[in-house]
Amino acid sequence: MQFNSFTFLAFFAATFALYCCCSHRWQNRLLLAASYLFYAAWDYRFLALLLTYTVVNYLAGAKIGGSPSQRVRKSWLLVSISSSLGILGFFKYFNFFVENLNALCIAIGLGECAGVLHVVLPVGISFYTFQTLSYTIDVYRQKNEPAPSFFDFALYVAFFPTILAGPIERAGNLLVQIGAERKITPELFHASAFLILFGLFEKVVVADNLAALVNSIYGSDSGDGLNVLIATYAYTFQIFADFDGYSNVAKGIAGLMGFRLVTNFNAPYFSDSPSEFWRRWHISLSSWLRDYLYIPLGGNRAGTAMTVRNLIVTMLLGGLWHGAGWMFICWGAFHGLLLAVWLVFREAISRVPPLVRRLLFFHLICFSWMIFRAESMAQLQAQLQALLFDFDPVPDAGQLLLIRKLLFYSAIVVVYQYLQYRTARLIPVFDWPPAVRAASYVMLFYMIVIFGFNSAQSFIYFQF
Repeated sequence: MQFNSFTFLAFFAATFALYCCCSHRWQNRLLLAASYLFYAAWDYRFLALLLTYTVVNYLAGAKIGGSPSQRVRKSWLLVSISSSLGILGFFKYFNFFVENLNALCIAIGLGECAGVLHVVLPVGISFYTFQTLSYTIDVYRQKNEPAPSFFDFALYVAFFPTILAGPIERAGNLLVQIGAERKITPELFHASAFLILFGLFEKVVVADNLAALVNSIYGSDSGDGLNVLIATYAYTFQIFADFDGYSNVAKGIAGLMGFRLVTNFNAPYFSDSPSEFWRRWHISLSSWLRDYLYIPLGGNRAGTAMTVRNLIVTMLLGGLWHGAGWMFICWGAFHGLLLAVWLVFREAISRVPPLVRRLLFFHLICFSWMIFRAESMAQLQAQLQALLFDFDPVPDAGQLLLIRKLLFYSAIVVVYQYLQYRTARLIPVFDWPPAVRAASYVMLFYMIVIFGFNSAQSFIYFQF
């Protein structure tokens, strides 16, 4: 079931109707059953894996929180970290390392050294791995108490709005709300309904239509530099609209049931530095990497050289988190270098006018998405060669059509991000007059009906 499908609409309508009739305790039991059903709809075999994560980390949290012995606490933390990362590593990275080991063995004349396994990557595993790890680590750091109820903790791990692609929720936010009575206020209901509407618009109108444009160029052998540039801009807005759309729908669905999830995106393309970008892009992941990797490595406490090392290591692992492939690692390395360069030369860069900084950094982000989207270094090299050596700035009729599509599908998202940036509000339309606000809702609805794809397209981040 995908959020942008009629199957999910029926599933959520039934769940929500029952939810409104239950007491708090039975609301949680209902949501747990619904979450397992939702996850099983993707592949029921991986319910056992999800239960394994839940049982191991619940026991680890209980043992860590209930023991006065530091040795015992560390031992159980190690159980949590090693088991969670071990399972993630097997499903997501085993074949990647075997393939690279075989390539090395062949290069030195030994032939293949190991065989790959045909395993299916469990959907959402990267997200609930990080979510459960944040729980046990925070209990170890005494930031949170252990979960008092196994069923509440199981719901925290499997909560269906977030399990597939986040946001990566901390126990201090989501688990606390699971354990407390929830109230659906008119303001929360209104905001949640709008987030669902706008999130679906971002996905089915903007992201899915731009995906067709991107695939038609990146999937061909066209050596035209202008085509590559158009596709790069299109992918820049496609991946934002796709993931921000998912996050908005997830936040809205949870909000209709009284939950308040963290904000995952906040006008990232108006950033003027790498550090600001990562405060605005995929906030739940970037804050996780900061709190559980960058700061434990030493953060910025040991001088510039060590800070640069910590930034690059953090972003390399952040790139690897996205997928088992060298292009993801290169993408992470590029962002690590950006952070390092901005850190070392920040005083000189600060003298550049803000608008110039934003334009420069936006295009560096566009280049990073070229790395992220490329299937191989050879493909990236061919695209860069086309941009540099085969670029005709005068578009032909076909390219003019592509440019018009790009502008049409990305314009509302760009304007809305700008309003978010200027007003510092997640939902700036709430400041508009009622008539204008109502007209905007009607426009979004009809654009979904008219321009949305008939068949549901998977969200990009499901593969991570």
